[in-house]
Amino acid sequence: MIQENEATKARYRNERHKAVASFLYTYSNVTSRLHKMLNEHNLTLQQFNILRILQRHFPEPCCNNTIRKQMLDARSDITRIVDRLVKEELATRKHCSEDRRKVNIIITRKGLDLLARMDHLNEKMDGIVEPLTDREVVELNRLLDKIRSQH
Repeated sequence: MIQENEATKARYRNERHKAVASFLYTYSNVTSRLHKMLNEHNLTLQQFNILRILQRHFPEPCCNNTIRKQMLDARSDITRIVDRLVKEELATRKHCSEDRRKVNIIITRKGLDLLARMDHLNEKMDGIVEPLTDREVVELNRLLDKIRSQH
C-alpha cells in the first residue's frame, strides 16, 4: 500500500502544483454547492451575482460596465444574463437619457423580493467555510487576495 506522501509525490510535481489543483477542486466543490442552493430559486450563480450587484446599487441603476467590474466571473455574457432577468421581470433595462448608447439596468420590486426570500441562504453560504475558525477565514481571505494581486 502506497503511503499518502508517496501518492502525493506521484500525483503532483510539487506543493505548488498540489495547491493549484486543490484550489481548482475546491472551486468546483463550492460552486456545485452554490448551484444547488440557487437552483431552488431557478437562478444561476451569474444571475444571482448580478441581482446582488443591482441590489447594492438600488435605487440607482447600473450599466453593463459597472456590473462587469463587480462580477465574480467577468467573462460572463452580461447582456444574455440581463436579458433573462428582464424576461423574468427581476430587472428592467432603460436607455440613459444623457447617452442613448448607454443602457441602465435596475432591479425590480420582484427581484428585491426574491433576494429577500433568499436571505436564509446567507447562513448556508457562510457555512461553506464553517470548518475554518474566524482567524483561519481571515488568513484564507488574505492569501486569496495575495494570489489575485499578481495580475
